[in-house]
Amino acid sequence: MFTSFRDGVVALVDGDTWRRARTTLDIAGFEKADDGNHAVPLGDLDRTREVLLTLSVVAQISQIKITPSSETYIGDFARDLVDRLPGQWNVRVENYAMRVWQGDLATCMWSTGPVAATLNQHRVRWSAVLQRDDGAELAVIRDPQRDLYHVGAIHPSSLRPDALVTPPADVTVQPTPATAARHIRSHLLPAYTRAVLHCQVNSLEKDLDWAHETYTSRPVSEPPPTDLVDTFTRLTTTAPHITAAVRALATLTEHEAAFLQRVDDVITAPTHAETPHAYQLAWWLTEGGEGLINLARRAVPDREPPVSEASPALVSPRALPPAPAQGTPGPHR
Repeated sequence: MFTSFRDGVVALVDGDTWRRARTTLDIAGFEKADDGNHAVPLGDLDRTREVLLTLSVVAQISQIKITPSSETYIGDFARDLVDRLPGQWNVRVENYAMRVWQGDLATCMWSTGPVAATLNQHRVRWSAVLQRDDGAELAVIRDPQRDLYHVGAIHPSSLRPDALVTPPADVTVQPTPATAARHIRSHLLPAYTRAVLHCQVNSLEKDLDWAHETYTSRPVSEPPPTDLVDTFTRLTTTAPHITAAVRALATLTEHEAAFLQRVDDVITAPTHAETPHAYQLAWWLTEGGEGLINLARRAVPDREPPVSEASPALVSPRALPPAPAQGTPGPHR
């Protein structure tokens, strides 16, 4: 049982009798939040006391143990945290009444380090999942031995797993939301943005290699072949995210900035009956695709730069949404 200054008295369940525990909370008068957890608001103290007295009686009959906690409710910490992060975020608290349930989160973590180690080696009964409006998700868990939190990125479900890309390293933060948010803005979010970018670049390179093998040796006809149009459609979905990420993370020369604008212009040029013109496809095959891939890899290294080399643009970039990828998607929760 936690006392939350936002939600009131919050009850998270644990153990084999979790179904009975939830039924006990329902009978006592606890209300279900959107994430399925039970709470009773503190706005009407008379009703709160009545609910808690009923809970005590029903729990005794049902042989359910009630354990008050003096810890900060993880939902409160998470909401204070997202108020200080760039973008619009939603928070949900996940309750793992059975140990096997935490494995669902463990298999979907992208970040390695303390988050993964804690989920794999310790009993974790709850976490906070932060989801931004662009699809980025972070998981927050409390350190089992210290007054610290571990925060790591969840692998985007629409992004193909890529062993060649460095996963975004998780961070261990103090329980002060302002301090924790600064560390996440300066380390985890830039690392997440870089990892998404390089996954998209690698996926784009596979499409370009296929197109080169299939069509570079002969001119693109009008109307262009269906399979080439499908590849170009994936390009138009992915390339704008890549150009935006490069602009956000790198310091560009005038020539590089002009090239990125050229990419945007070509892939967004008007088409006839939703079919790209042959000149658009030809430019992409002969110049645009390889140029964008090389620029992205050169301008945004697949690693966190040393502090002395860190660009001011990396302080609080907006992590970009992963483009839908072909092939096997990432882990799904």
